[in-house]
Amino acid sequence: MNNSATTRAITKIALEYNGYDKGTAEMVASNYLLSSTAEGQFLEMKTVADRNTNVRKWALTGYISQPDEIGKKLTDLEFSEIATKALEKIGVTDKNQFRFDIHNSTKQKHIHFIVNRIDISGKCTVKSHDIGRRFGEAVREVCKEKGLLTDVEIGIQKKAEMLKNLKETLKTAKNFDELILKMKAKGFEIQLSTNVKDGVSGMRIVMEKDKNPNTERIYKAGYKLSEITSKLKIADIKTILNENNVKKLNDETIFSKNSNLENNGNQFKSNSIISEFGKAIEEFLQPTYTSSSEDELLKKKKRKSR
Repeated sequence: MNNSATTRAITKIALEYNGYDKGTAEMVASNYLLSSTAEGQFLEMKTVADRNTNVRKWALTGYISQPDEIGKKLTDLEFSEIATKALEKIGVTDKNQFRFDIHNSTKQKHIHFIVNRIDISGKCTVKSHDIGRRFGEAVREVCKEKGLLTDVEIGIQKKAEMLKNLKETLKTAKNFDELILKMKAKGFEIQLSTNVKDGVSGMRIVMEKDKNPNTERIYKAGYKLSEITSKLKIADIKTILNENNVKKLNDETIFSKNSNLENNGNQFKSNSIISEFGKAIEEFLQPTYTSSSEDELLKKKKRKSR
């Protein structure tokens, strides 16, 4: 389960985005909000936030997203309950204004929330310190309580699958281009980082099914190679690719030599056959009758008698 939470000062645009999502958004919960429009709800929230002039970033915004295979099984009410319980763990009370919207325009169903950190009495109930980490921990606690896989558990499974496929691909890939193509065929995107000194200096692996252009600014899909394993580094991968390439060249050389030997052998056999055939022709063309001394005497007698 991916999640994000941040404190900031918002405008009505944030509420408009939450309530639209390409026309697919559905508001599933709200608290202490009377207006039905984004502009009206913003004015209500801002009015309450102004009761505490010490807090500039008065809004808490974020989202919770389950993997597609899990998210499809959750009802809108279950998503709303997860968000409500997680927010309660970081200080949101029944006196804080909030709005929850389910977004369905992407392949991963997710819930967005906007919460007023200032409750209706003017008290800031949600501390901003380390809010992203604290909210993530709260979401994981709720998932465990509900028997759902957490983002950490899902991450462990994905990293293991990535490493397994990477190792298999490295058995045959001879360069980074080939590695990228072979991994893409397996459903993974390889993102390489480079610098002038080392060339390829880093790698990130992303599952194609996890790519989400709508949340990539907030949450970057995939994992760095160092997050997947500590036993395989870019330098190791370069060595493996180079060894595979050298082996290929050696195999080609051996094949070429064997091919030449075979061709030479065939040529030798051919020359032998031609030689033998030539000898046979010569023998065939030789005269079958050879003159003798008796024949010469007979010829002389015939000449005298004439």
